Amino acid sequence: MGYNYFYIVGWFGASLLVGLLGKDRKIGFAVSFIVSLLLSPLIGLIVTSFSARVIKVNQRSNYKVYKELGAKAEYKDKTNEAIDHYMDALYHLENDYKNKKISKSQNEKRLQHIDELKRKVEELKKKSA
Repeated sequence: MGYNYFYIVGWFGASLLVGLLGKDRKIGFAVSFIVSLLLSPLIGLIVTSFSARVIKVNQRSNYKVYKELGAKAEYKDKTNEAIDHYMDALYHLENDYKNKKISKSQNEKRLQHIDELKRKVEELKKKSA
């Protein structure tokens, strides 16, 4: 009875650790945990390690700095400087996420930010002309 209990607790604990590793991956905690619990923690670890990592938008927010600088320049009526900063923000939004796996909702937010910044740049270009 003692060894069986040890194996069950060890199996469950290892599956829990694999699930925690899957938390930041596309597969998620629940699927990683269930796969490792039902099949084996080793198989769960392999499946989890082959799952793509999910990059949170907050971790890659270089564009926010330029967006804030653009808003500050716009507030000071420095239109050309604001346009430059907004264009830098657009550059980061369009290029920092290439070849990166992000969730569908994060990509939709990214595209909304791009549209918002493009409208802002066009508005400022009309204002400066």
